[in-house]
Amino acid sequence: MSLECLMWIPHLWDKLICSLNVRKDGFSMQDLPEEILIDILSRLPGDCVLECRRVCKQWLALTSTPNFVEMHLKRAAPVLFVQCIDHVEKMDMFIFDEGAKANQMIKKMGAGFMHLEASHVPILSGSCDGLLLFRPNFPSSLSIVCNPLTGEKVNIRAPVDPVIVCGVFFHPLTKDYKLLFVHQKQLFAPLEVVAFEYFLYNLGGQCWRKLDEFPYEPIVLFPPTILNGALHWIVNPYWVCVNGDITSYNNLVMLFNMDTEEFRHMPHPGVECPLWEVHKNARLFEMKGKLASCDVNSSLVYVWALEDYKNWIWVKRYSVNLHLDVKRYPFDITHISPSYSNSLITLVGIQDDELLFDWNSRGVFRYNLLQKTIKQINGVGMKQTPLLPFGASMRCIMSYTKTFVTPIGFKLPESKV
Repeated sequence: MSLECLMWIPHLWDKLICSLNVRKDGFSMQDLPEEILIDILSRLPGDCVLECRRVCKQWLALTSTPNFVEMHLKRAAPVLFVQCIDHVEKMDMFIFDEGAKANQMIKKMGAGFMHLEASHVPILSGSCDGLLLFRPNFPSSLSIVCNPLTGEKVNIRAPVDPVIVCGVFFHPLTKDYKLLFVHQKQLFAPLEVVAFEYFLYNLGGQCWRKLDEFPYEPIVLFPPTILNGALHWIVNPYWVCVNGDITSYNNLVMLFNMDTEEFRHMPHPGVECPLWEVHKNARLFEMKGKLASCDVNSSLVYVWALEDYKNWIWVKRYSVNLHLDVKRYPFDITHISPSYSNSLITLVGIQDDELLFDWNSRGVFRYNLLQKTIKQINGVGMKQTPLLPFGASMRCIMSYTKTFVTPIGFKLPESKV
């Protein structure tokens, strides 16, 4: 890794010299102004920057400033972080980089740096600026935030138990990271009086604050979509049926405003339906700067875009028929119906007009929404990534960026040369 990373330096160095139109003879990296060195180092992958920090004290100092961390964050390319859990709760983690060489696309990570203290294997439930959020498999007071690149980890214990973490986000005004938790106020209360308490945790200040109550909770199996200064989820439709307050079951999009710290619910796209099973597979994503909603119905995926955020106007953009390519990617369990096997589709995100989804026991795929073509993500070593057997394992996939951001803000921990 060290040799591979350091090979980036001469390449960027030669490009810089050519752009400056000067001779390389008698000219060394130490002769460059610090701002140019920072510019070069901030363009390297995170793993390479770690190796560069061990080269000399100057590079360590330059890459340890909050300005460098922020610059590197803006330039880093996202990859995929994959967590696999088998039926005996053994956890494996992988980083999948489609932009890497074929034999380096998939890298397995150890979980030792997390020093697990939870009674059950924690589940990946959020990603923000290189920080990963893990929650217990069952409601608990413990959550974990970590940076896999630096190995920094923070355990958070909520003031009430049990709670479920809803998401992690960065507040651009206060420049700190916060976690949002939900707690069912009266666990054994009559269904018609169920209410939820929400708590906000500041990672930098390590302080808790209770927010206003809200009659609903979001579906926490998936991370929120952060857009326009707000966190967006699909409301857990079970509580809509119980409380019955949302008119015609139509307002199933739940929002949390970062600045006002207020909750509200807004209409979701598509048909109104009182059956919670119809909406449990709905997902929210960002698509070209707009909020998008995807709903899986058997082998059909409907993609809606919120074209007018202020007036909340949804427009259907795509109808994706995944059943057309089923025969090309056979399901490893042949005795179940095709409609049920298609229900195992987990949508991951939308990027560059492609829908990324995990088809359990078939693989991970990208569907081009414009060309209507599907391709399986492959690479040398992909066959070594466990294919998860039906009913025995789970897989979580999220976009992840290798950065030096820490839970306490834009400050790097001290490192030794």
